Amino acid sequence: MPKLPHEALVQLVRHAPALIPDLLWPGERSPGPVRITAAEFVDLNFAEHRADVVLGLGGAQDRPDEALVVEVQVERDPRKRWTWPVYVAGLRARLGCPVTLVVVSLDPEVARWCAEPIDLGRRRTTVHPWVLGPEAVPVVTDLERARELPELAVLSVAAHADEPGAEHIALVALEATRELDDQRGIFYPDFVVALLGRVARTALEKLLMTTGRWEPLSDMFRRPWLDGIAEGEARGKASMLLKLLQLRGFALGDEQRERVLACRDEAQLDAWAARVLTATRLDEVFAD
Repeated sequence: MPKLPHEALVQLVRHAPALIPDLLWPGERSPGPVRITAAEFVDLNFAEHRADVVLGLGGAQDRPDEALVVEVQVERDPRKRWTWPVYVAGLRARLGCPVTLVVVSLDPEVARWCAEPIDLGRRRTTVHPWVLGPEAVPVVTDLERARELPELAVLSVAAHADEPGAEHIALVALEATRELDDQRGIFYPDFVVALLGRVARTALEKLLMTTGRWEPLSDMFRRPWLDGIAEGEARGKASMLLKLLQLRGFALGDEQRERVLACRDEAQLDAWAARVLTATRLDEVFAD
């Protein structure tokens, strides 16, 4: 399964910090306001360490009742078992409150590795990471819930993209994120596309085509395609299809270009366009 990049997952948490307490304590009220606080730590050698996200729960801005060090882990990294305890101890000393290390890892194998206790010496002091693995993320297929929590909808795709019916989870996430009017509305659909494997992505595109609402899933491809539809004729779709192919880096020969421009069958143009995002070779787009 394609993985959502580390920074993309971090951005989901930063845009919706309450998402972490909701996953840690499902069905319970968050212990006070959830705020993002400074994520830098300095050791005795003045070497800077930076956590992915630090959340303060309750209390005042600079003196929360509790804090969470949130780390996103997409692969094993033995160095983290040395730096994670620094984050916990440094933040505990700075804020003077209980601190818990929370690791978000949507790869089951990596999540198991992250959950292993960290022995600081002779088993006298141990850090136990609280790991949010894929099983902690609910399957979101309700559109209203996805609209209320678009970050959770995208995270649901990330956690369950390998499971049967992943295209339905992705469809709901896509519908919810399209309505966002900030940068999230640009990037989140791309996240959804990046998460789906070939089979799930093809199934999703077929779902959209069946309902007559197909359009490219990524914002980079969606905008020019919608411009073409606005022209209301096959010629416009043909022109936009050429732009989509160019954006994907496909180099058309003269014969292929003429074939597209001469096509007046809008259903055929739609079928070619539906293949653009998943095709790895140009002949896959125009396969009969």
